[in-house]
Amino acid sequence: MPIFHAKCSCGALSLEVDGDPVHNHVCTCTRCQRASGSALAHNVWFPEENVRVVSGENSVWYPQGETTPDVMKAFCRIYGGGGFSKSGTYFPGTVVIAGGTFADPSFPAPDHVHWWDNRPAEPIERLAGN
Repeated sequence: MPIFHAKCSCGALSLEVDGDPVHNHVCTCTRCQRASGSALAHNVWFPEENVRVVSGENSVWYPQGETTPDVMKAFCRIYGGGGFSKSGTYFPGTVVIAGGTFADPSFPAPDHVHWWDNRPAEPIERLAGN
């Protein structure tokens, strides 16, 4: 079983994950755009019991208007990013970690892209080969 290591940009918050992802994709929805600060986000889901905080402390934010108690975002207290989240009913019992925080060439690439109606306009689609 592989062990993957993720950390925030400043290195204070480190995570360790046992096993392969249960879901691994790129998403272009508005929520992911805002969460990543980019036109898309690489989201990777792991069973919650396989994810451990190895070092550092995190703060937790609960999005306003959410009705599911297991929707949250944890982030580095120093840097403000690079953490993990729970997506509620989308994949219950899992933790979502941004793919870029692994920064490991052997980490599995996303296996699909969610092209939502609210995605960025056509130029990004050309870049993605669609």
